[in-house]
Amino acid sequence: MPLLSPANDALRNPCLTGPITLYDWVSGIALMTIFALFFVEIMCLRYAKFGSISKELKLEHDDKSAQALERGHGGGSGSENQQSSVVHTDIEETSDDQSDSQAEYYAAQLTAILILEFGIIFHSIFIGLTLAVSGKEFNILYVVIAFHQTFEGLGLGSRLALTPFPRSKYGTPYALGLLYGLTTPVAIAVGLGLRNSYPPGSRTTLIVNGVFDSISAGILIYTGLVELMAHEFVFSKTMRRANISTVLFAYGLMSMGAGMIRRPISIMR
Repeated sequence: MPLLSPANDALRNPCLTGPITLYDWVSGIALMTIFALFFVEIMCLRYAKFGSISKELKLEHDDKSAQALERGHGGGSGSENQQSSVVHTDIEETSDDQSDSQAEYYAAQLTAILILEFGIIFHSIFIGLTLAVSGKEFNILYVVIAFHQTFEGLGLGSRLALTPFPRSKYGTPYALGLLYGLTTPVAIAVGLGLRNSYPPGSRTTLIVNGVFDSISAGILIYTGLVELMAHEFVFSKTMRRANISTVLFAYGLMSMGAGMIRRPISIMR
């Protein structure tokens, strides 16, 4: 939500004229972004296999099932063999269900992480550009951005730490974390190079910042409402089974984080 306010300020600036002023483009762009992300997530969950991840999870569960079968195998005959066969069948069916469930969970988590990473990185690029071309407000912006980026990094890092990456994808969370860490410094370097062609307050700067802030806002609104509130609270088995004190504590932290993020953005403006 804090991104919608500067986007409105940019696209409703009195310096702007023409079609950009004839419609509430901020809300429209954010809404289009939300629908686009929803479509992407539907397609990813339906068709994406993320390489051989599903097969790898299947093999890992098959190994565990084979060990369970070896422990449960008996040498008797008659009714004992029938009972053993039933046990074997149950174990195999459970293994298939668990492997499919884990594959779906991994696909959902990775899709959510990539959406969140894209939204944060998208926003970080323009944060870096803004800092690079700033003038007298550089000192305040530097402190605020450092604070802001730290907590965004903690949020992304916690998602990466909790996702059950398969052994073959061991380096994925490190690569995503490094990508986030390098985005803002690289954007600052680019901004220094474009300092003369990207001056604060120009028509080009206002439109670019307004449009991309609107897109970033749509991404983060979708992430907050769908991936965080819905998936992590409503549909999460862990949260459904947790004590009410744990649920309230998590809800309080989420609300406090939303309140804290508003203050740095207000200072930055």
